[in-house]
Amino acid sequence: MTPASLTFVLVHGAFMTGDMWKQTASVLRGDGHIVHTPTLAGHDPGDPMTLAHADAVASLTGYLHDNGLSDVVLVGHSIGGAYIAQAAAQAPTRIKRLVFLSAFVPGVGHALADEFPPADAAFFDMTDPAQGFLLPFPVIRERACNDMDSAAATVIYAQMSPLPVRYFTDKLDLDTFHELIASGGLHASYVNPISDMALPPGEYASFPRFAQRLGPLARILQIPGSHYVMFNRPADLAETLVSAGCD
Repeated sequence: MTPASLTFVLVHGAFMTGDMWKQTASVLRGDGHIVHTPTLAGHDPGDPMTLAHADAVASLTGYLHDNGLSDVVLVGHSIGGAYIAQAAAQAPTRIKRLVFLSAFVPGVGHALADEFPPADAAFFDMTDPAQGFLLPFPVIRERACNDMDSAAATVIYAQMSPLPVRYFTDKLDLDTFHELIASGGLHASYVNPISDMALPPGEYASFPRFAQRLGPLARILQIPGSHYVMFNRPADLAETLVSAGCD
């Protein structure tokens, strides 16, 4: 049976723009779904490094409002999980389901930096806020592009640009989000690419840590691939996002 048409808003993660979804969005549109791929404030090269984390969230809620979107499957990749959680808490009636793809689900009162292993969190203290923050290539290549060759990782890294440091260090207002998840006011899925090592194995691994914060009724799906699965497995990812977002 062909799934009913869904409306997706695909939200990129750190250092990226909406262009990262190009291949996956094409597959979804070819299957009859409506797909939006906004670029949030602070993520376009040349955006000011003085922005706060809330500015990215405001640009997402503004996008949903300005485009009159409702019944949306809101997908967040990586730190995009923090963006979609806060946007959904501010506009829950627009959301059909949240889908966290290799994504952060921060705890109440946490900053994104609090969710990194201590060795990684130290990067933020060494960063000049005026220049913004970008992870070094070896980290991206070895941990986020670990199922690709170096040439593919280099192409992905060339698309990246620094983010305002406050996007990682601001404490986040997530009380309402977690209350809505606990009460069933928001429904969520978690998609875990099984080779994703962007956060290394152990206490600070993404999975199952973040999925567990979505409650016992979170829909959990696993897929082959690593953190940037949309680049080398777009068709597989598109099929999984439909499964994650449908009724």
